[in-house]
Amino acid sequence: MARGVTAGQPPATRPPGNLHRRSPLPNVVILVAEGWVASDLATNGASPNVERLAAEGVRWTRAYAGAPSARVSREALLTGHHSGHGRLRGTNVSSLANEDVTVAEVFRAAGHRTAAVGVWDLGGNRTPGHPLRQGFSDWFGFLDAREARELHPKAFWRNGEVFDNLIDTRGQLANYAPDWFARFATNYIQVHEDHPFLLYVSHPLPGGSDDPGIRSGHLAVWDRLVGAVVRELEQSRVRRETILVVAGTGAAGRSSDPLAESRLRVPLLFSWPGRIVPAGTQDRPVALWDVLPTVVELAGIPGPRSLDGVSLGFGMLPGTNAPGVAPKAPPPRAGGLYWETAEVPPVRAVHWDRWKAVETPAGGSLAVYDLEADPSATRDLAPANAGIVAEARRRLREAADPLPAPRP
Repeated sequence: MARGVTAGQPPATRPPGNLHRRSPLPNVVILVAEGWVASDLATNGASPNVERLAAEGVRWTRAYAGAPSARVSREALLTGHHSGHGRLRGTNVSSLANEDVTVAEVFRAAGHRTAAVGVWDLGGNRTPGHPLRQGFSDWFGFLDAREARELHPKAFWRNGEVFDNLIDTRGQLANYAPDWFARFATNYIQVHEDHPFLLYVSHPLPGGSDDPGIRSGHLAVWDRLVGAVVRELEQSRVRRETILVVAGTGAAGRSSDPLAESRLRVPLLFSWPGRIVPAGTQDRPVALWDVLPTVVELAGIPGPRSLDGVSLGFGMLPGTNAPGVAPKAPPPRAGGLYWETAEVPPVRAVHWDRWKAVETPAGGSLAVYDLEADPSATRDLAPANAGIVAEARRRLREAADPLPAPRP
């Protein structure tokens, strides 16, 4: 197994930068965990690698998933669009399209090498949504969620081919998927340390188990992956040249409400030693569709326009958090944050200022919550706030494109 697959302590001193790199462009590494929600982010040493990373960068304490499903949440992160403007809406769309622009396409156009590892679930082998048709030049993992349910598979996909050589150096079967994802990710960093790269790892754990013992073990596996990647960046002497983003997809809350705060709130961490100010926490509401415009701004490359996401650089760049310096104003966000479920018609929600509104399709009923006074969104204030209800309905009406027509 490649170096960096198991957890350990970081080097006592920071190694010098990689002397063979000639490009000023930074690497970008995006690590995303399925089912990882804000309540999983411990501060008691249970997740030492994630906790260390949070201390070295910026943690957004009011970050939201891209959607109530992990699949659409990943789409939002990769494309910069919320679920009302995304491709995978309703129940009959299973693939990204040629005209969709992912973060991989943006960075590949800037000269980066690009790789995706783990759970894809945005398009199969014969669709335009395949990772090799969405900007990634290298790909290893599961193509869909059905495959990803098996953590000890008989094979993976390696680019367009089946990869089933799962025997270790002792001649034993070694087919635990998280180990292979860690191995591929760390090997990719080693091989490409001299050239700018974008590495996207979509991890299947911690998943959606509510069993405390199982979930604790899965969180430990995820934390080891984070530690392995960070350590490899350090050993390859490119840590200071790498923007690192760590996030969860959400959708693993214990509530039956798909748009509950417990399901949508996720960890979101950014780290870039020497460039991102270790500012601790930021409490402004943000979402996974903000990741693409943020890494584009941090890297200093051209990005797509007309995104739903906004750059979060205002809360992380040098000088924005210095004592006595007025905080840089965040860019405007039209309409607020928006989510919808996959049903037709969907359950929908919008969050702006202190308010969150949830509309259910049955009778068009709408609930309104004051998240400053009621962070868990348990007390419906709609009956006493007609003006807020009207504003919520306007925002919901303007937030999303029409749903695609169902297949005949």
